[in-house]
Amino acid sequence: MQAEQGGGLSTPGPSPRNARGLATARRLHRSAVRVATTAGLEALTVDAVCADAGVSQRTFFHHFPTKDDALLGLELPAISQQRAQHYLSDPDVPILAGAVALIDLPAGSDPATQVDQLRLLARSPQLQARQAERFQPILGELRVLVRLKLEASARADGRRVDTAELDEQSDLVTALGAALVHAAARRVAEKDTPSLPDLAAVARPLLPIWDRLV
Repeated sequence: MQAEQGGGLSTPGPSPRNARGLATARRLHRSAVRVATTAGLEALTVDAVCADAGVSQRTFFHHFPTKDDALLGLELPAISQQRAQHYLSDPDVPILAGAVALIDLPAGSDPATQVDQLRLLARSPQLQARQAERFQPILGELRVLVRLKLEASARADGRRVDTAELDEQSDLVTALGAALVHAAARRVAEKDTPSLPDLAAVARPLLPIWDRLV
């Protein structure tokens, strides 16, 4: 029996509660990416993923509600708490590049699978929109950290702290950070890049023209 999924926005199912469950979810994610990479997104079905992963549909739906959720994966990048503390405490850490460098990929990430996934997302605006929706909580965390750093910088320089201005600045820096992440993903999708680039390095080409941007 072939189970096809609808196109509406959905979120991953319950997180696995143990290492075995997490390993199964990761295997299903790798299988979904592998099937879509080798046969095309149009050939991605729950049956095909289950066959590749060697699991039943019942197991599949325990971890993911749709085939697209399996392709996107259960785990998301996260903010490194250790680097966040350093980001806030060290005034020499750049505001934008330092913010982008706070993002950690999932601990169990397979670089080859990540690269294949990014190439698949580049071919599907619908999946890109789904992934962007999933990234909103991370961007919210990033915005809070950026705002704290901007406020600390203003106080250290003896400048008046303007709440509205800080809000606008943190929104802009966060949007720039998201654009850099997108640029890194596009670089992988469009070129024969074997691994994900250093996100902070993606911003470096802006340095020679930074003072002429505004």
